[in-house]
Order: sequence, then C-alpha cells, then structure tokens
Amino acid sequence: MPSISNLPILSIIIPSFNQLGGLKKTILSFKKQKRTSSYFDFEIIVIDGKSSDGSEQWINENENLISKAIIEKDAGIYDAMNKGVRIAKGKWVWFMGTGDLPSENWMDLLNVFLKNKHNTHTKLAAFGVHLLPPRESGVPEFYSPTWGPEIKWKNTIHHQGVIYSRALFKNNLGSISPFDLRYKVLADYHFHLKLWKNGLICDCKNEVLARVCPGGVSRQFNKSLYKEERELKHEVFNSLWSDIIQGIWTRLKWCSKKIA
Repeated sequence: MPSISNLPILSIIIPSFNQLGGLKKTILSFKKQKRTSSYFDFEIIVIDGKSSDGSEQWINENENLISKAIIEKDAGIYDAMNKGVRIAKGKWVWFMGTGDLPSENWMDLLNVFLKNKHNTHTKLAAFGVHLLPPRESGVPEFYSPTWGPEIKWKNTIHHQGVIYSRALFKNNLGSISPFDLRYKVLADYHFHLKLWKNGLICDCKNEVLARVCPGGVSRQFNKSLYKEERELKHEVFNSLWSDIIQGIWTRLKWCSKKIA
C-alpha cells in the first residue's frame, strides 16, 4: 500500500462509453503537459461502460497513459463517476468528459491553488470553463462560476470547472456515492444544491480550467431535462411554495430555449 507521501494530489476521472475518439483526445491532452518537480502528482482514472467501439482495447494497450481503469457495464455517467470516486486516491477530484480538454495553463492554476496555505480548509473550488463550438443558442462561450442564492434557479458552476475535496463524497454512513442515480442528467446539479443548502463555501475563480466539448446531455434542453430539474429541487427544498415557483420557472426556461 503506498504511503501518504506517494499518493497523488489530484484524481482526474473520465467516464466513457463508445467515445473512443474523445477519450484519446482528452487523455493525450493531459499527457502533453510538461511537469517539473515543483508540480503536484495526479492520476487519470477511466471508467468505461463496456464500449463496443474499440475503447476497451485502446485502454488496455495504453496502460502507461492511464493510472486505473474499470471496464464494465454501468447505469450511466453518474454511476461511472461514483465508481471513479470509490477508487480515487487523490485529495482532490476533477471530472472530465470525453473530448473535454484542460486549459493550457491548468497545472499552473491548480498548483497555485493547492499550494496556497489559505486553502487548507477549502472543500470545493470552481473555475471558469470555455464552451467549445458549436454552441447551442443562449449558451455562452465562457462560463464563470458563482455560488449564492442564484444556484436555486440554475446550476451556476460547470462540473468540468470544479475540483472537489474527496472528503466531500463520503456521507455519514461511510458510503461513497455522491451522485444520485435517480437523476440521469442533472445529478451534479443536485449534489451542488445540497452542498449549497448545507452551507458549504465554494471558492470561485474566473480563470479558465477546462475547455468543454459540445453535445453534452444537459445541453439538449428538452422537456425531460426540466422535469428532472423540478424533481431534484422538490427533493432538496421540500416546499410547496418552491414547487410552484420552480414549476413556473422551469417551464419558462424551456419555452425560452424553444423560441431562441
């Protein structure tokens, strides 16, 4: 068993299913980064849902690029993310999608953050992201995080721009399943809402940490997306008044996307 001093500081978790091209692109982008002895160590974890596009073979043939991999059927992206958290060893966790890319100075950004003594008690940090084209109508090119009451209306932090303290993922019973599988598209938003409601402070920064590829399921803006949003907010806030307001709000958001 490795000593604490040999453990990585950061675990980068990449869920994947039949996305071989994007998987290669993302992993190779991390390996291009030149590191010096002053930088932190990180591990790359791939959770593949038993792809049929050659991903399994590529993963097995490139073990030198990947620290750990699980290749088995799963219940979707959040099931894969939960699995990744359970085998992660880093003090911090960063989730990236296939095709997503770190910013060119990502190691500099995180190196400054991780070595800042003022961040000793920080459990959650959010950076900006660059949303790559083609972008859907109304989707900004740059997404800066905020953490306040506005999160009740929309997810104000983009999960590819977030690094989580791994300690956040363990509940009172010791279970490590932070993402609720009832929510197929917005389980990260559900998790963020619970953290905010419980008073957790997020350190928000405008510097861009990741470049996010288009086509994510949360950017389809269909009726099922907003139905799921209403359901998760009902579970978090458990208020008739909130249900009424959110019911109106989510339907207005859906209509605005259809008109745009």
